[in-house]
Amino acid sequence: MLALDLELRQRHDGSREAVLAHLTLLLVGVGRLAADVVGGLRLKDEPLLAEVFGFIEERYRERVSLKDVARAVSLSRGHPTTVVRRKTGRTVQEWITERRMVEARRLLVETDLAVEEVGRRVGYGDAGYFVSPFRRAHGATPLGWRSW
Repeated sequence: MLALDLELRQRHDGSREAVLAHLTLLLVGVGRLAADVVGGLRLKDEPLLAEVFGFIEERYRERVSLKDVARAVSLSRGHPTTVVRRKTGRTVQEWITERRMVEARRLLVETDLAVEEVGRRVGYGDAGYFVSPFRRAHGATPLGWRSW
């Protein structure tokens, strides 16, 4: 993290490439952690959480709602919400949004895709709707975040 901070502050030749490399490494690490979550939950005897996070991982690129998650785990909408919030401190919808944001950040760093296409690839049919949660999560628009 110190190296990334240094690159951002000094802005020497090649700083942009160095920052992108650091961010790519961070995103790869986050992606690996996300992939390990489901297996870890199964090992910790948390089958409901494993099912919920497994479903989110499989379907976050699509329009997915709490109703879809509840149907996938064969429970009412309220039950997975209650369990997930009690065990993680976040709602199912917040986890869906978080997973989408991880992938959006990766696409913004690693590709030259238009913001609208990034939004579509992470489950937002409307580019304007994608910009709003991205800004809430990161304090910047996707284009602003990409240009850092």
